[in-house]
Amino acid sequence: MRRRVIGWFILMVFGFQAFLVSTLWADGTASNQPVAKSADRRYLDFGDGTILDKKFNLMWMKLDYWQIEKKWLNWYTANEFAQRMNNKKFAGYDDWRLPTPEEALMLYDRRKRNLDKDGDKVFIDRIFPKGGGWGTWTSSEKGQQAVVISYKDEGGQAYQDKIKGPDAFLRLVRGPVS
Repeated sequence: MRRRVIGWFILMVFGFQAFLVSTLWADGTASNQPVAKSADRRYLDFGDGTILDKKFNLMWMKLDYWQIEKKWLNWYTANEFAQRMNNKKFAGYDDWRLPTPEEALMLYDRRKRNLDKDGDKVFIDRIFPKGGGWGTWTSSEKGQQAVVISYKDEGGQAYQDKIKGPDAFLRLVRGPVS
């Protein structure tokens, strides 16, 4: 009899915990807490595929296009990818976009070390997984060219052909967020 009472008690306790956890997930409160922080506490990883830059109030996709699709993309495909992520409501949001050159450059930090898809050094925080592209397309365009930001070496920006831009990458952003 005693074992049966203990068994029911355990079942009730674990059942309540499961109810509590499912309730937290259903209303989204669990996802509002970061699962990781960068060493300098500037970036928060929410465990849903997003990274919040607290310094500039921008939310970045944790993975870039290369890490998701394993291929390069042109500027037009980059814009189509942003629209696809919005249609899917990636991480619950529908306002993903290409960053401006100024926003993209905010990720570059010469004091930070990470590795791109080829194992070369890029200067973005390690809260972003290694193995991504060395830069990103931006929303800035001029005729048949658009700005690409580099996270390699000295960083910087350059105009590339929107269709034939060599080995171009993309990391989407949203915000500023509050």
